Amino acid sequence: MTPTQIEQFRREGFLVSDPIFSSAEIQTFADAYDACLERLRQEQALKNIRPGQLEDGTQTEVQQIRCAHLFHPVFADLVRDARILDRVESLIGPNLRLILCQGLYKPAHTGGEIDWHQDDYYFGVSKPDAVVSCWMAFGDVNEDNGCMWVIPRAHQQLLEHHGVDPGGYVMSSPDEPAAVAVPLQAGQIMFHHGATPHRTLPNTTDQPRRALAIHYMDATATILGGNRENEPPENTPILRGHA
Repeated sequence: MTPTQIEQFRREGFLVSDPIFSSAEIQTFADAYDACLERLRQEQALKNIRPGQLEDGTQTEVQQIRCAHLFHPVFADLVRDARILDRVESLIGPNLRLILCQGLYKPAHTGGEIDWHQDDYYFGVSKPDAVVSCWMAFGDVNEDNGCMWVIPRAHQQLLEHHGVDPGGYVMSSPDEPAAVAVPLQAGQIMFHHGATPHRTLPNTTDQPRRALAIHYMDATATILGGNRENEPPENTPILRGHA
């Protein structure tokens, strides 16, 4: 990243890249994503991690591919892709550990909302400014199908959250008037700070939304608590440098 991009990330708490991947690569990712979903369906292990409903009563869902890098070799390669790691290194340093790689799938019409939260509230990392999350969708995303929304310049501290079922947290008093939508073209990535408040709204279109979130941590930090503390080593490998 350029010094200007790094300064923007540190000031705003997020940064949108130029397109990084080719259309052929994006199609490969999308095919692998669908293969993971189908495998989970066959194993009856596809979970709705954010059940909800629309104003008209329609039941909604957000389905998760947890540890996608262990589900498909395409994603094992993607989390190690130098085009991503070089950019992340410029933000948090040369020692990089994967915290989580998860697919977040919103079906057409019934894809649900993931409410305001900060990733660091989940991860409980021992150092400030140690986490960067890379969010990408394998197709264009906008306000209608569940693009990311962020609250700029709100990443200096962790804010109050409360628990929601099943097993999640949402911010208690987000500054919603300050929020901005972050639409992306296929192949772009939004990099955001671990403490940047963000959400995604329902997918109301007739096409599914396939998104992948790759969360990286400065490997010299430690996870103090949260939902990643007791993960086996293969779930959180060191990808560059050392612990």
